Formats: sequence, C-alpha cells, structure tokens
Amino acid sequence: MTLNERQPGGPDRRAGVLALTLMLAGGIIAPLRFVLNKIAVDGGVPPFAFAFWPMLFAGILLLGVALARGETPSLKISSLRAYIAVGIFAMGAPMAVLTYLADKLPQGLIAMVVILAPMLTYFFAILLRVDRLKMLSIAGLTAGLGGILLIVLPDVSLPEPAMAGWLLLALLAPVLLGLGNVLTALVRPPSMPPPTVLAAGMLLVSAALLVPLMAVSGQFYLFEGAAPGVNWNFLYATLLNAIFYVLFLEIIRLAGPVFFSQMNYLAVAAGFGWGMILFGERYSLYVWGGTALMAMSVVLLTLGARHRT
Repeated sequence: MTLNERQPGGPDRRAGVLALTLMLAGGIIAPLRFVLNKIAVDGGVPPFAFAFWPMLFAGILLLGVALARGETPSLKISSLRAYIAVGIFAMGAPMAVLTYLADKLPQGLIAMVVILAPMLTYFFAILLRVDRLKMLSIAGLTAGLGGILLIVLPDVSLPEPAMAGWLLLALLAPVLLGLGNVLTALVRPPSMPPPTVLAAGMLLVSAALLVPLMAVSGQFYLFEGAAPGVNWNFLYATLLNAIFYVLFLEIIRLAGPVFFSQMNYLAVAAGFGWGMILFGERYSLYVWGGTALMAMSVVLLTLGARHRT
C-alpha cells in the first residue's frame, strides 16, 4: 500500500517524513554489514558461518519481540511461500555470496554492485510478465550495464586486475535480489503480517538455507579460533540484520517499493565512504564514472516505474 493509496487527497505527510527518515537510516547502516563481513572473515571466521549465525540470531530475536507483542507468525501456505521466497532470494543466497567475497573485493565495490538490484528487478518483472517494457526503463538498463562494463573492462579501474572475476561473481547477488523482489510480489500473502513477524520468518528461512552450504564447504564455526575480539562482530551483525530488515519492510509498507529503491543511492555512497574511512580504500575515475552510470540507471528505472503508459 503506497502513501497515495493511504490518503486519496494526497500523501500522508507524517508517514512520508517517517519513510524518508527510515530510508536515510537504512541507507547509511546497510553497507556496515559488508564492513562487518570483512572484519570477521579477515579475523578467521568462515564466510558462510558469519552469514548464518547473525541471521539465525536476528530471526530468533525478532520472533521473541513479535511473540512478546502478541504477534503470532502465520503458518498458512501463502505466508510460508513468502518466507521462503524472500528468505532465499532476497536474504540468504545474496548474503552468502557477498560474505564469501568479503576478503576478495574492496568494500565500496561490494556495496556498489547491489545498486544493480532495481535494474534486475525490472528485467525479471518483464520476464515474468509482472511489468512491461518502457523507454525510460530500457535506458536505465543500458546505463546500468554500461556502468558495470566501465568498471570491469579497464584493468586500471580495479586495485588488482585479477579482481574482475570476483566482481563478476558478486553480480550474482543483485541477480538473486532482483529475482527475489519479483517472486515476493507474486507469492506474498493477501494480508501481510507485521514487519517483525515477516522479517523473523525470512531470516530463519535464510539461516536454514545456509546450513547445507556450511556442511558442504566445511565452514561450521562454534566461536572458537578467531582473532581476539572478532566474535563481537556476530552481535553487531545480528542487531544490524534485525534493524535493517524491519526498516526494509516498514518502508515498503509506508511508501512502496519504488520509494524504497532510492535507498540504493545513499547505500552506495555510504559504502564508498565506510570503505575509505575504515579501510583507506581509494578508487579510480573509472569506478566513480561507473557508479554515476549505475545511479543514473536507478533514476531512469524509478521514473519509468512511475509512468503507467
């Protein structure tokens, strides 16, 4: 339900201010998950284990909060399908990819590829007949592809030319996110549960997805063997997961997915900022140029989504 739907005479100003505030907060804190990934993996924590435990703990935490508020999770087929679709494609699988790459790519670049999710959401929406082709959206797709090519093709655009392969693997994350967004729209239950309940279900499904990945890769971890102090990152990541995914669902409820997609602008800028502040990362003009093209892609896709004709 969008803001305009909530109040036919015009958007609810208070809800709009709240949605904007939540979007700004979410955009700033979202890249910190990639920072925590890097610190934990560099400190000796297996990547899949660091994706698994914070999701499990955050799911349990939010489930406890929901139950304390009298919000009972629905076990209807429609709700379970939503938990599974969003949990796998929008949470578990993308986070597994991004955590695996935490020590292989600069954090700013990892944050940057996520901006492709809106472009790929539109692609899958066309493919699954949820949306139709629009000229502005086609221009957005072209700009996003150009941004990736500008970063990947010139060797000087990455700190090391060998990183190009890892960057291509990182593109799997926005592919999964885009598919997850569309599948969620297709399988969501008629009446969405409260954000705490839905986020808890999605996080627990995501954690369950990561168990076989840990088993196959031999990355089980019981909080032993890491560098001193590294295990505190599990607490930080748990709280970050719980806060971010509730923010995500609340923004969607208040203002809809088009408004939420604008968080990508701030998240990418914040990702580069955190990488520069915490890790001293520096980027070439090719990277900044590619980022500008990808931001233009999101702008064009957002404008295209608003045009119904």
